[in-house]
Parts: sequence; structure tokens; C-alpha cells
Amino acid sequence: MDALPLIRYTPLFFIFAVTLALNLDDNVIARLGFTGNYGFILAVALICTLFVADRHAVIVAVVVMLCLNANMPVDFSLNFGYDRDYYAGLMAALVLQPILVWMFD
Repeated sequence: MDALPLIRYTPLFFIFAVTLALNLDDNVIARLGFTGNYGFILAVALICTLFVADRHAVIVAVVVMLCLNANMPVDFSLNFGYDRDYYAGLMAALVLQPILVWMFD
């Protein structure tokens, strides 16, 4: 077994898990109606990791930054002039884009 995917996937999974668990009462997952559910947070972190890990490093960095901004408190993201839902939408678009390419290819 090649250790390179494990080296690349593990830190990315932990970064997604931590950024999704920030501000647990008012993050993206809580706004979708799944409040305080660590199992759902880990599942979403795993899905994001699997979809994003094989992409270019710039896209991975952008998705991590958007995930961090989408899960911060309201005042933090409004300082940049945009609502948190815009960050979450852009993050979801970048994560789900490979599925759409696969479906229409």
C-alpha cells in the first residue's frame, strides 16, 4: 500500500473535522438542522476529504478557507462584506463539482 494518499488524506480530514466543529451551535451543519451531531460532522468531513483530496492544492486550500469562513461566527464573516451562506455555497460548489463533471461526461 502506498503511504502517500494516507499522508495527504489524514491531515485534510482533521482540518475539515476541526473547521466543521468550530462554533458547533451556529455552523453550517447547525443551520441545516443537525445541531450538535458529531457523527454527522465526521461524515461530512470524510465526504469533503474524499471529494477534494485528489484535486489541485490551490482548490484544496480555497475549500479549507471557505469552510473556515462559513463556520465562523456571524460578525467574523460580515467583516468581509458577505454572508456566511455565500461561503458555504462556494465551498459546496467546489466540493460537488467533480460529481457534476462525472455525471455529464
